Amino acid sequence: MTADGIVLVHGAMHNSSCWNPVIPHLRLPAVAVDLPGRAGARLNRLVSLEGWAATVADTVKRHDLKRAMVVAHCLGGLSVLDLAKRVPGRVRDLVLVAGVVPRNGQSYLDTLPSPLARLREVMLRRRDEVMLPRLLAKMLLFHDIDRSARRSLLAGLVPERSSVLSTPVRTRFTEGVRLSYVHTTRDRIVPMRAQRRYVARLGDTVTRAFLNCGHSVFAACPRELADVLNRLAFA
Repeated sequence: MTADGIVLVHGAMHNSSCWNPVIPHLRLPAVAVDLPGRAGARLNRLVSLEGWAATVADTVKRHDLKRAMVVAHCLGGLSVLDLAKRVPGRVRDLVLVAGVVPRNGQSYLDTLPSPLARLREVMLRRRDEVMLPRLLAKMLLFHDIDRSARRSLLAGLVPERSSVLSTPVRTRFTEGVRLSYVHTTRDRIVPMRAQRRYVARLGDTVTRAFLNCGHSVFAACPRELADVLNRLAFA
């Protein structure tokens, strides 16, 4: 049965506008969420993983979706790990795009690859918010997109609460929800070796797709990502 709508969840330090290049190519109605901590987010939500999860669940309810496809990029995936339990029967597909799937009890910071270990230490020393330095953002997030798109995305980056990044999570999925993972094969933030580990934690029935681009897949190859999502939505 075809999904009836798509909910798009951004990743760390981004906002809903990062999905703008993808939405025109989708064949179903789509809504991009602003998680708490962004200017466009609903004011009554806590800036926490709990607040993030409640925001995504509320979006599914407000748009009266009965067979939603929920697509989450990177850190945004932590907001949807138990989504099906928050909105029983309303999530048909859960798609992680370069998603991070920590072991139970791990936080997002615990998953950072060893080359970024020093950055992790710096992040943890910050009292409230974390912001990826502009040069590192160019090198790690936006290395394969054109200058205009890179400039726009850099301007839209927002600080992330260190408490969100360091919150331990539990990975819980509900039977009946179809799980998919979109690999970004040139990713410098979530490298392929890490992506393969995360897929293994999803179980044996996960559907996989591969896109030859870096972490900012929504800007590097928006049409190709939309094609993958369209195939899954109508499968």
